[in-house]
Amino acid sequence: MNLRNHTKKQSGPFFIIGYDKEKDTFDVGVLHKKDIKKLGAFSEGLSDEERKVLLQVISNNSQSETNSYLHVEPGICIELEYTEIENEQITTPVFKQFLFDVKWKDCTWENLLSTINGITISHPDKPLWKDNDVTKFDYIHYLNEISPYMLPFLKNRLLTVIRYPHGMFGEKFYQKNCPDYAPDFIQTRIHENINYIVCNNDETLIWLGNQLAFEFHIPFQTIHSTGPSEIVFDLDPPSREYFPLAIKAAQILKEVFDGLKLISYIKTSGNKGLQLYIPLPENQFTYDQTRQFTEFVANFLVTKEPSLFTIERLKKNRHNKLYVDYLQHAEGKTIIAPYSVRGNDGGYVATPLFWDEVTEQLSIEDFPLESILSRIKEKGCPFSSYFEAKEKQQFQPVLDFLNSPST
Repeated sequence: MNLRNHTKKQSGPFFIIGYDKEKDTFDVGVLHKKDIKKLGAFSEGLSDEERKVLLQVISNNSQSETNSYLHVEPGICIELEYTEIENEQITTPVFKQFLFDVKWKDCTWENLLSTINGITISHPDKPLWKDNDVTKFDYIHYLNEISPYMLPFLKNRLLTVIRYPHGMFGEKFYQKNCPDYAPDFIQTRIHENINYIVCNNDETLIWLGNQLAFEFHIPFQTIHSTGPSEIVFDLDPPSREYFPLAIKAAQILKEVFDGLKLISYIKTSGNKGLQLYIPLPENQFTYDQTRQFTEFVANFLVTKEPSLFTIERLKKNRHNKLYVDYLQHAEGKTIIAPYSVRGNDGGYVATPLFWDEVTEQLSIEDFPLESILSRIKEKGCPFSSYFEAKEKQQFQPVLDFLNSPST
């Protein structure tokens, strides 16, 4: 699964506002609050005949002309394909078609923001966080762009979400049952009398985003698995102030896993800790078997650094130590999905990391929602080889070692 250079395309209606003779580009805009809002320029996608016709129409209807520019009043409507809207400008626009049946006054900023992957976005300008400028459109745009990296981890898993109908300005609630008003394309699966949503496609992800589901929590197995699809260690410090404890624990565990020839991955929790993943081949191991390993590793950590780590369940007895929650890895339990945003004031994301990033300088605050897409474009996805690793993972020798008489 190579996700490194993935880009998705959107499309929308625009009108022509001018032609730059020197650059050989056509400026486009939309209507926003009774004003014309310029959103960029394009030159790609036109056939020779279409370019000739467009230039002729602009020339015949131009309102003003200089040596370098032809200005035309709105009226020529077109559909453009583009990568994203960044700083209120479309990126990499490409001509798709003329829109002869569309009126220029219908090419609006609101309409441009209101539809993603066929889902009509309600209140796209709605602010969601107190400490940043992220709007509902920004959040759903994030989900749309992150979907190739996030969906593989949601695929065929019973989904629990936490919804924030008013963003961080109001109450939240957990949602397990698929609501009655969900559209027909939403896939579901009944388990223990709960009709769970199974998020297997972009449309479902965008629809959930439109419902302002911030947190996506998934079990450790798919609907087709008979046992765990991975092992996850949740390194949970008492507060973000003690995040260095999670870094220390992760570094120790990385050495352990490497010594056991296990392939491991790591991500931030998006809140105050770190989570380590060991992918497993499907339908080969049971939770009882993985519990042997997680308990062994947790006890190893506590024995090695008893002043730093604990397996004490009661918070009042942990004394500001990091809690190694090996009991969390069990059937029916869930973990925050990679690339899910968390419902905290910073809008921080559960972000996959490269192991060489796990240093004393690492901070949860390094990964707000606004930074993740550019991070992937620059560095790629640290989990890009995750599903390939499942088939390479040599976990049985570790179990054999744990069950040997000398252990």
